[in-house]
Amino acid sequence: MPLRKIVLENYRCFRDRQEVELAPVTVVLGKNNSGKSVLTRAPLVIATGFDTTSTAPLDLDRLVPQPVDGFPDLIFEQSPHGKFSLGFTVDGPSPFEMAATIRYVDEDRRAYVSSLHLASQGDTIGFELLPTIETTEHGVIYEIRSKAHPRTVTRPVVFNGLLPRVEDVAELWPFDDRRISLGPIRFLSAYRDRPERQHRLPLGTPRAVGEQGQGTSGILAHDQARGNGELLGRVNERLAVIVPGWRIEEIEAGPLWSTVLTRKGSGVRVNLADAGTGLSQILPILVQCALDERRGTQSAPALQIIEEPEMHLHPGAHAELADLYLSTAQATDTQFLIETHSETLLLRLRRRIAEQKYPADMLAVYVVEQADGVSVIRRVGVNELGDLGDEWPEGYFSQDYHEVRALASAQLNRSGYAS
Repeated sequence: MPLRKIVLENYRCFRDRQEVELAPVTVVLGKNNSGKSVLTRAPLVIATGFDTTSTAPLDLDRLVPQPVDGFPDLIFEQSPHGKFSLGFTVDGPSPFEMAATIRYVDEDRRAYVSSLHLASQGDTIGFELLPTIETTEHGVIYEIRSKAHPRTVTRPVVFNGLLPRVEDVAELWPFDDRRISLGPIRFLSAYRDRPERQHRLPLGTPRAVGEQGQGTSGILAHDQARGNGELLGRVNERLAVIVPGWRIEEIEAGPLWSTVLTRKGSGVRVNLADAGTGLSQILPILVQCALDERRGTQSAPALQIIEEPEMHLHPGAHAELADLYLSTAQATDTQFLIETHSETLLLRLRRRIAEQKYPADMLAVYVVEQADGVSVIRRVGVNELGDLGDEWPEGYFSQDYHEVRALASAQLNRSGYAS
């Protein structure tokens, strides 16, 4: 798993330093407008600082699905003269830790990496802006300290995103720059594209379903037209648990294709565009997990961010999704970062741990709470019995319990058993 830890400080609704340790399956819960989406989308924001030629610390123009208006939006209380900090730990064959502070100067209408600290396998290097930002035609002037070269030098450096241009610090740079990467980060929004009645066969090989599931039908058509149908078979195995008796097929009609539902022993075909919203909601998740299962551990493991996977789904499907995340994470090293309101999903995850089908460290649970405009992230422990720790907020998910008690009381009263 490449991305192991995220650190946020003075970032959007999080004023104080927050640390989030990611597990193979990480679940984020909280009330509406508490800051859940800010947390789950933070890796997307951080990723724009890598693999870019932009001289801005974060290439926010690449941010999907909703670009921010500018760097002040990322600063707590949107201060035009503020700063925020981002940190992360990356595991794998080439692990590293990184902490960056980004400062916005309103007079310049620019943001700068005011400090950067990198550490990997005993080597460290740090960049600090001089007290007064000084720019030259060759870059911004930094003080640079490196463990490999225990001396401080002052020189202009050009930053591309969060990283310095290596040629500017070549003799001080202790890392192979190819190692400085977060790995693949994918995002699936709560709002999926409505499936079209017909779609085209992709010209190339599609790799991901996209941030709104818009690539789902193309992936299935590619598998039917150019593959052996293995991917469709994997998807249908999962689908049979959620929608018993139905299968997904890809039907060719001239230059176009249609995704349809079929039923064994029947000639009925239902275009996916005519099916319930829940099916189009869940299908991108099934397809992406099938893609990851087929690739196995041969490619770099991805972080898959999913917002509200339970939307438009029967509660029984929430539990099946929980099993899907656990099995896919175990088989492929894909990490899941899930924003959800589903008690059923969380219960199934806890049950599988209690049944000893998965170890407790497969799951991390966080609750985001807000008071007076300041959000706080709280990790809730999960033991080997699937029990939640004392950090679980009182009254959370209690509505069903109170409703059941009230129902039972009313039933007893009507049956004449009330004392």
